[in-house]
Amino acid sequence: SLMKLLLDANISWRIIKIIEDSFPNCFHAKDIEVPQPAKDSEIWEFAKKNNFTILTHDEDFEKLLLLNGTPPKVIVLKTFNQNTKQLAQTLINKKTTIESFILNDELMILEIY
Repeated sequence: SLMKLLLDANISWRIIKIIEDSFPNCFHAKDIEVPQPAKDSEIWEFAKKNNFTILTHDEDFEKLLLLNGTPPKVIVLKTFNQNTKQLAQTLINKKTTIESFILNDELMILEIY
């Protein structure tokens, strides 16, 4: 599936268990083969090489996107007040939006509220 999400270190890894039925190819930054703790630039390179879309709260990835262009695409979560369960539910609710974003070559960034 093209729905390969790479979760930035600032998102709880516990979310993966909750969303894996909807997003089967989810990885967390702590689980990828880069020196840990993973730096933004290393997460970026890994996502680019391995066809992941980055899921983050962190606007630094927007800056990397402006500098480098795609791939990878970036999904920025603007859901700061949500706990892990609520955030998981938001992602599941927005699955169709996320899917069409990933499939649309014109789009680089998706903000989720």
